Amino acid sequence: MSQRESSYDIKTLENQLIKAIQQGAIQDEDGQLPAEPELMRQYQVTRYTLRQALKDLANLGYIYQAHGSGTFARPHHVEGAISLQNNVGLTEEMARQGRVVKTTAIHQQVITLDQADFLPESQKLPNETTLISVTRQRTLDGQPFLVEHSYYLRSIVDNIPNSALKGSLFAFIDQKPGLKVGFIDSVIECEMISGLPAKFFGIADGSPSLVVRDDSYLSSGKLFAFSKIFYDFRKTKFFMLKKMH
Repeated sequence: MSQRESSYDIKTLENQLIKAIQQGAIQDEDGQLPAEPELMRQYQVTRYTLRQALKDLANLGYIYQAHGSGTFARPHHVEGAISLQNNVGLTEEMARQGRVVKTTAIHQQVITLDQADFLPESQKLPNETTLISVTRQRTLDGQPFLVEHSYYLRSIVDNIPNSALKGSLFAFIDQKPGLKVGFIDSVIECEMISGLPAKFFGIADGSPSLVVRDDSYLSSGKLFAFSKIFYDFRKTKFFMLKKMH
């Protein structure tokens, strides 16, 4: 099985386990999940796939593993929060919680780096670098939620079809032959906004917004995109599991 096939098997299993945990269908009255051999049998997966999925679910805050006792569902997962440790795009993460993210407006154009409104946080690029500039307005359950402004290096992502712009760009990149998302450096800050984000959120110019700045890299270590995502601070909360050992 290839690395790409394995990654999709893991994500499929994660979604199945999350749904079962949310429905209370897999854990016993003490919150304990079945042992690994039983989970492997139920879901028809390898030990490697199961362990990777359980590791991801632990990082996302759905389960915890008690040494010598087994795996348990966490009693109070933070519903509606965006995990800072997720390994999927926002569309899929919110779908796991039964919520719907939709793109309601899109603007795309080709520019050079010297025309960009901002630069990547962690890497310098030549001014003549060609970029695909994408701005998307997105709703959550029908309510204005975020404005995303991203720049994709055209030498790596040569075109982005409308079908991808309306859905998950994360999934689109990950499915392109020869490309695989490796890691994303994120910085969270507060910024006073005006113009499009303020108008979309229905707030006054100069109001605060939660802003996430992402520098996105392929598994090869190459930067392929950098973004600023403006969230309506009234509707947004983030979650991170802090492990002490």
